[in-house]
Parts: sequence; C-alpha cells; structure tokens
Amino acid sequence: MTVDQDRSASLLVRVWLEGGAGQFRARLTSVDTSPETEDDAGVSVGVASSPGDVITFIETWLRTFVAPGACTGKDTS
Repeated sequence: MTVDQDRSASLLVRVWLEGGAGQFRARLTSVDTSPETEDDAGVSVGVASSPGDVITFIETWLRTFVAPGACTGKDTS
C-alpha cells in the first residue's frame, strides 16, 4: 500500500517463542510506503533473540528513517 505523503514507511515486528524452553525470537521487516517507491516488497531489517534487541533495532530503524536522505528499506544492523 502506498500512502499519499512525502515519505512514509511501515515496520512489522513479528515475535514468537521457539522450542520447549520458549526461546524468544523476533523478525523486523520494513516496507517503504512512500509514493515514489516502485517496489513494495518488504525488506528484513533484523532478527532478534531478546526484547532488548528488538527495542535497539526499532530505535536504529527510526533514527535511519528520520535522517536526511535516508532510505527506509536498507539494512540498519
């Protein structure tokens, strides 16, 4: 979906518990929803094995997004 704004993006955070011990896992996927974007495929920006790692990835992704001239679909790890 494209949003009619100057620049926009979405970040999907999927979390799950894996294995018998309930190990935490997360995958973060970014989609650039800016009008000039031709390819709307999601780009995986990170995987995490703790809630703290998820917060770090989100903070990094947001800082990259608001940076002048930043591209939201790039790997920020």
